[in-house]
Amino acid sequence: MSRILVTGGTGFVGLRTVAALHAAGHAVRIFDLAPRPERLPAHIPAEIVSGDITDTTSVIDAARDCDGIIHLAGLMTVDCARDPVLGARVNLIGSLNVFEAAKERRLPVAYLSTAGVFGPQDATHPQPMTIYGATKLAVEGAARAFFLDHGVPSLGLRPYIVYGPGISAGIAAGPSIAIAASVRREPAEIRFSGRVGFVHVDDVARLLTSAMTAPLEAAMALTMAGDTTAMEAFVGELRHQTGWDGITIVGPPLRIPADLASDPVPTMLGHHPVTTIADGIHQSLTALKAMGPEESSNV
Repeated sequence: MSRILVTGGTGFVGLRTVAALHAAGHAVRIFDLAPRPERLPAHIPAEIVSGDITDTTSVIDAARDCDGIIHLAGLMTVDCARDPVLGARVNLIGSLNVFEAAKERRLPVAYLSTAGVFGPQDATHPQPMTIYGATKLAVEGAARAFFLDHGVPSLGLRPYIVYGPGISAGIAAGPSIAIAASVRREPAEIRFSGRVGFVHVDDVARLLTSAMTAPLEAAMALTMAGDTTAMEAFVGELRHQTGWDGITIVGPPLRIPADLASDPVPTMLGHHPVTTIADGIHQSLTALKAMGPEESSNV
């Protein structure tokens, strides 16, 4: 049984990734600044370590006896814009600490980048228009350097809008918040408009998990565009499945290309079909309805 370290393991993507790792037969060690063990399902055992991703020693210690690292700890777009220096410290320095922890034994690292490495006018050449996107593009460069200098293999994922059941945060959380609000029959706002790619959180979790057993031989970065459609179409499908008409769309489009193409998933990572928004909304609603009243009210 492999032991995988998951930084940010009790966050939105982290919880679904921990579940995917458990389903694949891995043991899990979670590293979080402020872990929320009560968010973990009772049937999933996990060792939890509290620590700061910006502290090199803490990250190296957390990775001891682990066979791979999935790095999800970080600050999102709004927080990075509010405090760029803190954003760089957490997202870039924190990631460098992860690669340092992987260096000695050349552990495979899978991490989240973002579709925000692209600016709105160019879906091919990275040109981020946010501090968040800039820090993530820097992490991709660091990953390449650690592979060339130290042989650390890695997979970085560039998902567009990640949505699903769970407690998400930031502007990109709008679709997830809307799904949860529809279950509770409460109004909610999605604070951006336009055409975007919807990436179901479990698609991300499964691909990250696959990287922990695949023979990674480079530092790869893959764009995940998901199911691309207009925000109105997403809200319309949510209304169709729930009968709830309390979701509104406000705000301008994101500073990311409206149409991104997903990179092909390398064969060594297995088959990873894209979850459509219809299926993704259905799966999310099913998961939320299966939660207890107290649990779902906090989503």
